[in-house]
Amino acid sequence: MARAKTWALATNGVLARILRDLEGGDAEDPIGIVSKLESTHLRDVLSDKPGRSFSSGDSGRGSAMEPRSDSILRDMQDFARETLSILETHHRAGRFNRLAVPAAPKMPGVLREEMPSTLRKLIVLEKDVRLIDLPEADFRDAVLHAIEKDTSP
Repeated sequence: MARAKTWALATNGVLARILRDLEGGDAEDPIGIVSKLESTHLRDVLSDKPGRSFSSGDSGRGSAMEPRSDSILRDMQDFARETLSILETHHRAGRFNRLAVPAAPKMPGVLREEMPSTLRKLIVLEKDVRLIDLPEADFRDAVLHAIEKDTSP
């Protein structure tokens, strides 16, 4: 059986980090991807609550605003396709045979919808967790620990 070569994709919909060769001691530098889409607003994607608006009446009452979810969702889907295309290219070149996907809230579903079956069958971990901001060594350890925890009996 071939040696396990696991890569990990962490993304929040605007930024993505791909760690290569999680098991190897001499891992290559991570691949960083930043969304180039114009209508994505980082604060909207990363926010866990809607913004506020104020009425023009005398009361000046504030009310919650619904985010522009359609354009944000489209941008997240486009970014997911772009990121998955990069992964697919590396997979075809035989650079990895397992994929861990710890992604920020909302992204696992978007990735699942956009992911080609060739990558989907490689998934060893899919978790709704924000790890993208961790330093590389901590990110690597967190993903390896999560895979170990998920695959232990």
